[in-house]
Amino acid sequence: MQFTRYLKYKFPMPKGEDVLRVQLRLLELGYKQVGEPDGKYGAATEGAVRAFQKDRQLTVDGIVGPITWNALFDVTDGQTHKIEQVIDELKEHHRYQDSIQWRLQKAGVETEESGIERTRGKPVTVSRVWSEFGNSIEKWAKEFGVPVELIVATICTETSGDPNAVREEPHYVSDEATPNKISAGLMQTLLSTARSTLEDGTITREWLLEPSNSIKAGTSYIASQWKKTHFDPPKVACAYNAGGIYYNDSEENRWKMRQYPIGTSHHADRFVKWYNDFNFVLKSEKIRPEVSFYSLLA
Repeated sequence: MQFTRYLKYKFPMPKGEDVLRVQLRLLELGYKQVGEPDGKYGAATEGAVRAFQKDRQLTVDGIVGPITWNALFDVTDGQTHKIEQVIDELKEHHRYQDSIQWRLQKAGVETEESGIERTRGKPVTVSRVWSEFGNSIEKWAKEFGVPVELIVATICTETSGDPNAVREEPHYVSDEATPNKISAGLMQTLLSTARSTLEDGTITREWLLEPSNSIKAGTSYIASQWKKTHFDPPKVACAYNAGGIYYNDSEENRWKMRQYPIGTSHHADRFVKWYNDFNFVLKSEKIRPEVSFYSLLA
C-alpha cells in the first residue's frame, strides 16, 4: 500500500485501511503502546508514532507523512516510482484535446511548433531560486516524489522567487473568513489549499511566508494532482493555476487548458520557459538532482 495522505491525531479522528496498516506495522516493530488496532488514528497511535520517529531520528511530530510512512514500511525509493511510471509516455509527442503537440526531452519541454522555448538572456532567475532555496526544494521533492524542475518552474512562474509575495483575490475579507482568497509565499498556494493538502487547519499566512513551508505546501499540492497531470509540465502549470485541468477553446490559448488570464496561454508559456531554463542550468552546472526528470533522461 502506498502513502496516500497525512495521518494526524485530530477530531474527527482519521479512519481507514492506511491507519490500520500503520498500527499493525507498529505492533510488528514492537511499539505495543499503539494498543489494539482499530483503524482509528487516536492518541495511542500518535504516541507510538512519536516513539518510532524518535528511535529512527526523524522529526518527532506524531504525524505520518511520506518520510515516516516510508521508514515504517522500509520504502527506500520514496515516491520516485511515480516519475518512472509516466516518463516514457511524456517522451512521446502528445497533446490535450486539440492543443499543440509537445514532448519531454532532456533539454525540457519541446513543442512541435517551436522546439525548446526559453526566456531571453541568461537564466538568472532559476539560478537564483536554486541557489537560495535548493535545499528545501530537494527535501520536499524527495518527500512527495515530485520532480525538482516542476517546483522550480512553479516558484519562478508564481513569484520569480519572492518569498514575501502575497496576493489577495477579489472579495477577500480576511485570512480566516476567506482563506480561499489569499495566497502567500514563494509558491503562492492558497491558504485554504495549504490547509487542505497538508490536513492542517492551523496553517497561517505567516507560516506560508517561511520559504520551506511554502515549498512544502506547493509541492504537496502538485503531488496531490499527479493522477490528473502525470507530472506533465504544461498540465502541472495549468492544474496548479486553475485548480484542475479544464478545456478552454480560445484561439489565443495554444495549450487548450484553462489558465489565468482566461483565454490566454500566458501562464503555461511562462512555466515552460522557466522549466527549460532550469534544465539548461542542470546541464551547464552538471547537477543531477535525486528526484527529477532530467536525471532520468540524462
